[in-house]
Amino acid sequence: MTMKRHGRVDEEKADVGESSAGQTETRQTTLDYAPPTTAQPFPTTSSESSIYLIDKEAASSQPNEETLLGRLKKTLGLSRHKSDITFDYRVPSIIRSLDGYSEGYGRLAAFEDCDPNFLIYRKFGWLHNRLLLHLQDELKKLEEDLERLDRWELEKGDYKKLRSRRRDASFPTSKRQALLTILNGKLKEYDEWMFRLQKVQAMKSPSKRNQNSLYQMASQNLVAMEGEWICHGDDLAALAHDVEHNWFNVFLEDMLNKISRRTLLALFRTPEQRIKTGSLPHLNLVSPDRFDALLRAILTFLATALLLFPVLILWELQPDSLSQVKTQGRYQILVVFLFTMTFSACCSIFTMARKQEVFTATAAYTAVLVVFFGEHVERDGGVE
Repeated sequence: MTMKRHGRVDEEKADVGESSAGQTETRQTTLDYAPPTTAQPFPTTSSESSIYLIDKEAASSQPNEETLLGRLKKTLGLSRHKSDITFDYRVPSIIRSLDGYSEGYGRLAAFEDCDPNFLIYRKFGWLHNRLLLHLQDELKKLEEDLERLDRWELEKGDYKKLRSRRRDASFPTSKRQALLTILNGKLKEYDEWMFRLQKVQAMKSPSKRNQNSLYQMASQNLVAMEGEWICHGDDLAALAHDVEHNWFNVFLEDMLNKISRRTLLALFRTPEQRIKTGSLPHLNLVSPDRFDALLRAILTFLATALLLFPVLILWELQPDSLSQVKTQGRYQILVVFLFTMTFSACCSIFTMARKQEVFTATAAYTAVLVVFFGEHVERDGGVE
């Protein structure tokens, strides 16, 4: 088959050579095979062929220019045609248990890597302040030397050096230039330490619960002298402090743990966390994403109840006659006041909202209740 195809191609080349130079007619070569109608996959080896799969039918049926509706369906996953390149494998997860690490610093480091809340270290605030105080005094001494040199230059030396930096720098033995060079290096070191201390002091302290968990693990893997650093509570810094982890999260988790520890771990612990904990009975890791979903559901129900319950109560307290308008109106105002206080307290306790945000949300909530209350008071004013 191959020899026949090459023979026909050679005959066509011979015919083209015998044609005249002015002939413009193009002759077509007839082959025994037809060119492929669909795009061929990228050349891959035998090991790579199982990774990428080319959907030829989808590629041939899709137009080159997709419409806006088609791109929207493809983004939402509603399109009948899948992507041209799909994957037929999953990356296996390699998870090491705490039991796989040797006792000591290795297991303690693995324990801190299990949960970001366990990343707790000392700030060494006293050492930072001590070094910064020494650098501050050194700069103060250099400042006094510079002022003393300026006064001597003004009274006994060449006062023109104080007015011209170039004149002062032209002297190779200028004490002022040497002193400024030392000051430049000391100031850089001082600023670096000062900004470093600012960042260190801005770190928030860990919660007592995370500190106790780390202390229990450190006492089992380190000697007493090298593990006592965890007891410096005021000098500890939490590197991965969770801003949403407030007292309500801890309270809810403790309540669920007391009710049913098995249910808590079954619902809120991932398989990866179960493997990491190993055989440690005191270590209970829960998934932050799953636990946050429960918290959001509770807060959603609470927010809905705080909005609908007062409306229902105000509806029931509507006066039936003109004589009840004043009495029922007092009760309605009291309901608005109590639920407004409750809403403001919930915003401050269950969220990390700032003061102005709490004030704005409370004002909007009060406006909704007052509008509902005012409409009924205006309508009921004409009751006979």
